[in-house]
Amino acid sequence: MPKQKILVVDDHAEMIELIEASFQLRGFDVVSASNGQEALAKVYQEKPDLVLLDVMMPLLDGYEICQTLKSIEETKHIPVIFMTVKGNEADIERGFEVRADGYVVKPFEPAELTEFAEKVLEKTKAQREKSSPN
Repeated sequence: MPKQKILVVDDHAEMIELIEASFQLRGFDVVSASNGQEALAKVYQEKPDLVLLDVMMPLLDGYEICQTLKSIEETKHIPVIFMTVKGNEADIERGFEVRADGYVVKPFEPAELTEFAEKVLEKTKAQREKSSPN
């Protein structure tokens, strides 16, 4: 079975490196983007199994990226988890309004993010298997 691929989108290189290392240790392939436009391009190039997305970024914010991905047939199945310092109730509600699959507030432990992402991937896989005709 091929490795699952994670796209990490954050405008802070240190955050990308931390998350990359954590996911690579768990056997994932990791690709990254540092702004919204690059993120959308990488989704189409790399076809990730999961997108980890910061909210506050240059060019397009995370909400716009998530809304775009969830509105396109080709990408709407890809789970999106926000990882952001924007942790008030209105921010979290907005994240789920644009159909995010999870919301993690910074700071967080990399292992916790990895475990949460694995659960989201398992849930997404189970939903796809349940809905696919056999």
